[in-house]
Amino acid sequence: MVTVSLERLQLEARRVAGWTTTALGFTIPIWVVADSILLTLLVVCWLASGEWKERARRITTNPVAVSVLLLFGWLLLGTLWGEGSLQERALAIKKYADLLLVPVLISIAVTVQERHRAILTLAVSLLATLLLSFGLGMGFLPLTSETLGCNPSDSCVFKKHTTHNVLMAFGALLFVVLAWKASRRWVRWGWSIAAVLAASNVLFLVQGRTGYLVLAGLAMLVFHVVFGWRGVLSAIVVVCGVFWGAYQISSSFHQRVDLVTSGMTQWDPHVAVVGDSIGWRLEYVYHTVEIIQDHPLVGVGTGGFVQAYRARTAQAGLDVPPHPHNQYLFIMAQVGIGGLGLLLWLFAQQWRVTTLASDVTAGLLAKGLIVTIAITCLFQPALNDHTEKLFYCLFSGLMCAGNHPQSEAKT
Repeated sequence: MVTVSLERLQLEARRVAGWTTTALGFTIPIWVVADSILLTLLVVCWLASGEWKERARRITTNPVAVSVLLLFGWLLLGTLWGEGSLQERALAIKKYADLLLVPVLISIAVTVQERHRAILTLAVSLLATLLLSFGLGMGFLPLTSETLGCNPSDSCVFKKHTTHNVLMAFGALLFVVLAWKASRRWVRWGWSIAAVLAASNVLFLVQGRTGYLVLAGLAMLVFHVVFGWRGVLSAIVVVCGVFWGAYQISSSFHQRVDLVTSGMTQWDPHVAVVGDSIGWRLEYVYHTVEIIQDHPLVGVGTGGFVQAYRARTAQAGLDVPPHPHNQYLFIMAQVGIGGLGLLLWLFAQQWRVTTLASDVTAGLLAKGLIVTIAITCLFQPALNDHTEKLFYCLFSGLMCAGNHPQSEAKT
């Protein structure tokens, strides 16, 4: 009786874990508190569902899971050196700990059905966000938020405009994939319209500039998958045409692009920046590169960035940022060239694994995830920011686990 009860408990825990990933697909774009609760539940279910030997085998034979563990292990080792306080080191490694969600999902062999459910709930969540954003932008909803900066001229909802636009750019790709897979004409048209609206939302209603570049990268990916390498040239022409049109039509897009141009041309590394977000970012990058030059091999330690930056800029009296707004430089500054190599190796292994997907659309979506996070990392600490990080880790685990032979057999 005890054995039967234990097996039933493990099966129920595994089933709940699958539904938890489905719920996370819905909450990630809209609700941070729910994310934390669901993550805790997922970990509890993972601990209760057994199969430890089989899980260890799945992790050690999966190149993405191994790559994540190597990267996290190097970051954990990085807490042993540098000048960061114990609290700063603990906080830094806590933020990176969400990377372990990838091997956790791979170890429980998430089925294709569970992956599809999570993707569909993400689509529903992004569709709701899209409709609310249009409602705010068109004046139908009297929603404003000083914290998020959302208003009719910058109609992000639930998240700040940078995060909103990154997720919505991926949403445009997701809606294209759902339209591609739809068997009914009206469903295909519905998702196609949603894709156009999502792209329009990124370009015209919300001011997150990172989303502009993510959208461009995803457009080139689609053209490449559909038309091969020749399609990349066509994509460049189309993207340039669309962006030129947006620059001419949208005052918001026009203003955001002009701010980048003026900020880059006026920036002087020897003059303190005042009231210019682009200048601040360039200033952060400049001093972070200097830190990397002084500590190229092992960096200043995980959690040691703030102390190292403050020591370098103290005499100039400059602001000390928590990060340089660039994940690649942030990793290098903390744990050196080896850390950057492990991060790029992780992306490379994910890209290689996407070729194993039996479904072209699943492969396109998996590659789109990599393109989204790789571009975002150029302008944000995407592996530290809650929403971007959790979005990447959840769907990386789902996509890679979905290519496992056993997970395919269960559907």
